[in-house]
Amino acid sequence: MVQLLKNTISLIHDSPKRGVFAITGGGSEALSRLLAVPGASRTVLEAIVPYHSESLAQFLGGQPDQACSDKTARAMAMAAFQRAMALDPEADHQVLLGLGVTSALSTDRQRRGDNKVFVCIQTLGATVEASLVLVAQRSRKEEESLVATLIIDLLAEVCGLPIDLAFPEEPDIFHRRETVARQAWQDLLNGESNSSHDPGAAPQVLFPGAFNPLHDGHRTMIRLAETLLEKPVTLEISVFNVDKPPLDYFDLAHREAAVGEQCPLIFTHAPTFVEKSAIFPGVTFVVGVDTVKRIAQSRYYNGSMTECLEAISTIRDHGNQFLVFGRQHGDDFESLDDLDLPEVLRSICHGVEEEMFRHDISSSQLRAKNAGD
Repeated sequence: MVQLLKNTISLIHDSPKRGVFAITGGGSEALSRLLAVPGASRTVLEAIVPYHSESLAQFLGGQPDQACSDKTARAMAMAAFQRAMALDPEADHQVLLGLGVTSALSTDRQRRGDNKVFVCIQTLGATVEASLVLVAQRSRKEEESLVATLIIDLLAEVCGLPIDLAFPEEPDIFHRRETVARQAWQDLLNGESNSSHDPGAAPQVLFPGAFNPLHDGHRTMIRLAETLLEKPVTLEISVFNVDKPPLDYFDLAHREAAVGEQCPLIFTHAPTFVEKSAIFPGVTFVVGVDTVKRIAQSRYYNGSMTECLEAISTIRDHGNQFLVFGRQHGDDFESLDDLDLPEVLRSICHGVEEEMFRHDISSSQLRAKNAGD
């Protein structure tokens, strides 16, 4: 078994794949195994163990909802992949990878929930994830060994080696899934493109957002915008966001499937409205009143009101405008008319009348409701 493991790791080192490894909660034994076999420098660009919650938050650009979850493992893998591209900028992006692992294993303190591990590997071509719930009784050492084996086996699979991931035996619960990216998504992730839209069919009205999920409030805004502007609305989701890892391919596939045929959807590499306006000059943006307030706040521009006004002026000069929907805040309904905005922004904003739109279901509220059902 030991020799077989060494042979597998040697083949991993001989493959062209290399990347950044981020592991927390358990699984660091995999790093020891990889580094113990000659040739590790060809595989490991960097390894990080963000064990403290603040360390993990800094690595991800924000606190995750849960330290041990599939979502967090994917975010870690994506952050690691971005780090790999930064460390090896001359490399073919096809050979780079980011590995993220988050575990909750046996401990000497009280902890609720199952012992489990989530492993994700992000490449330019795919997001690959494996999870394992450790139901059988094991020591911490035995769990660490099993998790390390899972990490190395998944890494070997991504490196193109013939590995059987159908383990372990019952009663443990094992899952593996993968989303292969279409070329347009890959082009966004590696910076070759800034939008997935067809260049010959640029949108006329763009509704930016996360749409996680697309709810009735969004649908009402779409319907009213199309009525008022007499133009079709296209949804826009930025794959890249400020201070967060990019969305992975599971995220993109999920958002796309959720929207379905309800409305055209494009993905972009444009987290700010200045970047959106450069890609889509002359387009009207459909936004909520909270978004307009943020556009006018200096804290989003390095604390500089001068930078803020310059950015808004750039949006104006690109011929863009904003169709602004109000929002319920407690007992009050806040609309565009209630805002104190710089004149340069006010001049390109058009409000939707309160009686036309009063819908206060937010995406976060809906997610909380669904989680409680």
